[in-house]
Amino acid sequence: MSLFQRKGGGGGRSVAIFDIGSGSIGGAFVSLHHDKPPEIIFTARRNIPVQAEINFQRFLESMGKTLESLAFTMQKAGGGVAVGEAYFILASPWYASQTRLVRYSQETPFTVTKKGIEKLIEKEILSFRNSKLFAHLKTDEAPPEIMESKNIQIKLNGYEVTKPYGHKASELEVAVYVSMIPANIRNLIKDSITRFWRPSTTHFSSFSLTAFDAIRSIFPDEPSFLFMDIAGEVTDISLAKDNILLESMSFPSGKNMLIRAVADGLKITPALAASELDLYAQNAGTPEHMKRVGEIVKRTTDGWRVFFKDALVRFAAEFPIPRIIFYTADDNVSQWFEATIKETKFARFAEVEEGFTVRALGNTFLNTFVHTASPDFQDPFLSIEAIFANKISSLTK
Repeated sequence: MSLFQRKGGGGGRSVAIFDIGSGSIGGAFVSLHHDKPPEIIFTARRNIPVQAEINFQRFLESMGKTLESLAFTMQKAGGGVAVGEAYFILASPWYASQTRLVRYSQETPFTVTKKGIEKLIEKEILSFRNSKLFAHLKTDEAPPEIMESKNIQIKLNGYEVTKPYGHKASELEVAVYVSMIPANIRNLIKDSITRFWRPSTTHFSSFSLTAFDAIRSIFPDEPSFLFMDIAGEVTDISLAKDNILLESMSFPSGKNMLIRAVADGLKITPALAASELDLYAQNAGTPEHMKRVGEIVKRTTDGWRVFFKDALVRFAAEFPIPRIIFYTADDNVSQWFEATIKETKFARFAEVEEGFTVRALGNTFLNTFVHTASPDFQDPFLSIEAIFANKISSLTK
């Protein structure tokens, strides 16, 4: 009997979701439903080993091995679950993305057609592919591939419309989110999975778009916000304004920065430093230990704040910074990062005088929007991705 049958998938469509971050990789078996929240049947997560010094090629190889290890665990737990459909949700640095604003106008009103919009978008995608974001690729490497291309807003004559085709307009504006993935990274991910399953359908997406779409569904009255994904090696920040994912940027600092700082400060390995950090988060160390680790955490999060404020300055140069900040982070470090965000002086960036409201997208909150077969399988990243997959699945029915 399969895992889904044992747990009671309830007649939904069974899929696998893989959350591929810079610090860990999570996987889930999920039952999707077109008329109710998704149900998470099983989850597992594996940490990508922390390198003392980052070497991207070793980092990439380590990601592939971690994904294989996770898939092996899921295959054993699934007891023969057939994975016909798989979602791969990637965080930085495994992809690059941009939101492109495509504009077209004529003095004489024209009829908006699907083919016409697709031609405009194809031109923007070509421009994105040729941008400097991929300048690091060697000339003999395969070109990056389109991971996703999604219209997130269409305006006719300045007004947002949801069904534009067949209407006449003299001005057209399309906000299209485009992400691309280097071919070698996509191939590594596929090769790691096909050792265990051969899904007939695969979906690749970025966590930035996934979280943006989920937040928009959960908070329809919040059209403008910042979203932060504080991951292992990288922190991603995305700015949404008037229901458009306008801009995303990253800086090379996250949870693993804390682990390296503790390892260096206590003269221990990164693996032991991660355990020391867990003890500190649980307030389970000796007074001397708590003081030493606390001092390291304070210095390191202060350094993270410098990156964060610089990102806000760069955003603020072009856009007003929204009042709401949503964020995701591992439970054992979220308290420090949230405190650091709240303590940062935001006055000169805020749209309104009262400053920012910071909201964690954690398990307690997300349990309203996704069902989990067991508390042991709660995982906020996979929950957000299950909400996204459930919506995509419903739209394609």
